[in-house]
Amino acid sequence: MSDRPAGRMPLTVHRNVGRWLSEILHASIRDTGVSSRIEFVRRTLHGWVREEYSETELPNAVYRNLYFPVLDAQPAHAGSGKIETISECDRLKNLVRNVTDTLVENYPQGLESEALLIALDGVKLELARIRKDIEMYGDPRKR
Repeated sequence: MSDRPAGRMPLTVHRNVGRWLSEILHASIRDTGVSSRIEFVRRTLHGWVREEYSETELPNAVYRNLYFPVLDAQPAHAGSGKIETISECDRLKNLVRNVTDTLVENYPQGLESEALLIALDGVKLELARIRKDIEMYGDPRKR
């Protein structure tokens, strides 16, 4: 068993968080300061959800797709995997805020959940840095 908070987050909430994390990861895969932290959060929650729910409550096929979905088509915000615009920074920042707020609402405060919140704070700082670079130097696609 991994270290995780007591209690469990509802499956519908796990599904939303998994979708948000996948969207952030897809948009930022080439920005390792963002993607590595998001990957840490995603893998941690993927482990927690298996411990929170039995295989009867959460069949393996559903479990695998919560945090590692098989994409049938391009995501709504398909891109280069590199954050290149201010609007993309802002969109991802809002998704990170959604994840953070959801974790705070659904898990008790403790060392386990704190590690995820610290990683998400790091993502916010990295997005702020990327946004500042874009403001100062312009859209990197046009350089």
